[in-house]
Amino acid sequence: MNPLFSIVTVCFNSEATIERTLRSVLQQRCKDYEYLIVDGASKDGTMSIVRRYEPLFEGRLTATSEPDKGIYDAFNKGCRKAQGRYLWIVNSDDYLEPDALEQLERVVAGFDADNSPIISCGAHIVDAEGKVLHDLLYDASDLQWRMKVDSIAFVHPATLVPKAVYERRGYYDDHYRIMADLDWSRRVWMAGESIVYQPIFVTNMYNGGISSGLRLSVNIKERRYYFSKFYENPWERKRHFWHWMWMYLKGHLKTWLVQHNILKSKQS
Repeated sequence: MNPLFSIVTVCFNSEATIERTLRSVLQQRCKDYEYLIVDGASKDGTMSIVRRYEPLFEGRLTATSEPDKGIYDAFNKGCRKAQGRYLWIVNSDDYLEPDALEQLERVVAGFDADNSPIISCGAHIVDAEGKVLHDLLYDASDLQWRMKVDSIAFVHPATLVPKAVYERRGYYDDHYRIMADLDWSRRVWMAGESIVYQPIFVTNMYNGGISSGLRLSVNIKERRYYFSKFYENPWERKRHFWHWMWMYLKGHLKTWLVQHNILKSKQS
């Protein structure tokens, strides 16, 4: 019988954080899951840590290590291999709340197994020491607005997706380096897939990630590719691109002002 949940963690040279992620999955009281580790041929001690923990999962953990084309290629490998009803991508520098699967099991129990929605929950944003900096929790009220301004529809590391949705709508576009989750969320929204928002916090997300520190040129290239996919009208593409550019630069200016104590942070 297939498990209720498939948890997928992709990693590459993650020895500094992977143990915390593994421990957070291991401590879950709900055991109706499989855990898939997809490693990109790490050169450090990542896989040694994974192999040390593997017996503790009593057959629930499966790990592979091989070169890949990037994070979204690794996502796709894990999602295609997963056998659970719901798939959850948990990054190798994130860690679950102790009762995450218990809470989610109760939520899933209210849904028809043949017509399961995407479940979007909340995440605590934490620093390297685990201190909560702020929270991310979306709801249905601003879904239309988020799509209008080309923003992601849900907190991706706190979102569970039915395997059936991936099979119907496809996996992640691995042409991207940082934006395939936005691309995928727009595709499923346009296809009319149901998204249910739950006001529960299920994971802790490191304040950083793959997009941190990337050059503006990379962001521009990805945005141009994204807009070319979803807007046929060239004027619409230009309008959305320049709106994004303005919001991007405004956000970075605000961050700079906060870092230099010129503007007070809302979280302080």
